[in-house]
Order: sequence, then structure tokens, then C-alpha cells
Amino acid sequence: MKKTLQILLVTLIFSTTIYGQSTERFIRIIGNAKKELTANKAKVQLTITEQKATKYKEDSKDIAFEDVYNTAIVELSKYGIAESDLEVIIQSKTYSRATSKSYYFTTDINTLEDIANITIDGAKITDIKYLYDTSDEDLETELSLLAINDAKRKAKTIGDEINMTIGKILNIEVKESSFGTDTVESKKNEITKSYRIAITFKLVD
Repeated sequence: MKKTLQILLVTLIFSTTIYGQSTERFIRIIGNAKKELTANKAKVQLTITEQKATKYKEDSKDIAFEDVYNTAIVELSKYGIAESDLEVIIQSKTYSRATSKSYYFTTDINTLEDIANITIDGAKITDIKYLYDTSDEDLETELSLLAINDAKRKAKTIGDEINMTIGKILNIEVKESSFGTDTVESKKNEITKSYRIAITFKLVD
């Protein structure tokens, strides 16, 4: 218990304020909460390049950019991705001077694996970013309550050690929340959302 007290004291400020003949004691505790979030959508980059026959590959043949593109559209449509969902982002020349373009589109996480397994000569997925919706007010409320309970638990531990009762909450200050952004992009398919608050409790003899 003494070891626990020493650890918790690192995260709190214990102050005394004197008003006339009375002394009021306060304790400030840091409350933490976190939750693992799983992506529900993904932003996929698809690069389409016309194919040129080469003497170094026996079965190679010319495939026009339009043919590769149309084949990709047909395959993507099987998973609910329409041509209008593609946003062109890059137009460039490869080392062989073949026409190449890259597109972004968004898909549900449930169909991502199937789309990633599509095999088309001249079409390749070159980037995947996972998308997280962090605008959910219920999630922020859940984490804030968990952080408050964490602070209360720590405060009670301190109070028991110093034979004082934890009184009412005098102040709550949000230290870390990172809420407010509707969509977060990440290369990882899971992220940890954290919430951190500082709570000032009144101490009662």
C-alpha cells in the first residue's frame, strides 16, 4: 500500500489554503482512460498502368491503359465501388513511359480484404489508410466517465492512507481528449483513444 501511495503522489498536487482561522485541504488527481478502436472504413490507393510487352517476359503483351482501367472498374463494382467513387490523384510516366494514374476510393473494412486480393495485370493497390470515426459523443462521454472513476479510485486510496475523507469535486480540467475531428486516418487497423483529466477533490478530516 505504501508503494502504491508513493506512485500516486507523483500524479497529484496536495495543497493547503488558509481562509482566516480555517484551513481547507485539496487534492488534485490525474484520471486516465483509454479504449481500443477498430477501423470501420479504409481509404485505398489504386494505381493503374498500361502494360508494354517486353522481350524479358515471354508471355507479356501490350494492354492499353483504358483496358486495364475498365477491367478494374468491373472488378471493383462487385464490391460496391462505382467508377464515380474513384478520385484521381496522380498522373505520371513510369520508367517505360507507360501511362499511369493513381486513384483513391473508400471502402468498408469488411470488403477490404477481398478488394486487396483482386489480381489484374496493370492494376495494383499501392496504399491503404484505415479510417476511424471519432465524432461519437457517446464514446467521449464513456471515456470521460472512466477517467473520473479512475481519479476517484486513486483519491480514495490516498484518503485511506492519510486517514482523511474525499469530499466533493471542486474542479475538473480536461488534459487530453483529441476529440472533435470527425475522421482520423492511420496506417494501423486499430488505434487507442485516450482521455485524461485532472480533478480537484476537497479533503475532509
